[in-house]
Amino acid sequence: MKHLNQSNSCQHLGLASSKVGEVMICPECGVVHLSLNHVSLRLDVEAFRVLAYMLAEAQLNIEGFDGRLQKQQEPANIAAFANPPGKKMH
Repeated sequence: MKHLNQSNSCQHLGLASSKVGEVMICPECGVVHLSLNHVSLRLDVEAFRVLAYMLAEAQLNIEGFDGRLQKQQEPANIAAFANPPGKKMH
C-alpha cells in the first residue's frame, strides 16, 4: 500500500460516518481511513473490502442468533458507576 505523506496535500474524501466513527478515502493514494473513537486504521481498498465483508457476515450471524440468545439486562452495579468505563478516575 503506497501512501503519500499527508503533508503532501493528501485529500480525504468522506465515504460514510455515524456516531461510532467515519470512513474516508484518499483518491490519490487509494488508502481507506477508518476512524473509530480513539482508533484509526489505514487500509488499502482490498483489505477494507474484506473487512467490510467480514463485518457484514458477523452481523448476519448475530441476527441469526438474536432469536436464540436471551437478552441480558445491564447489571445494576454498572449503571451506578460514577465514572463510566473507559474514563480516567483521576
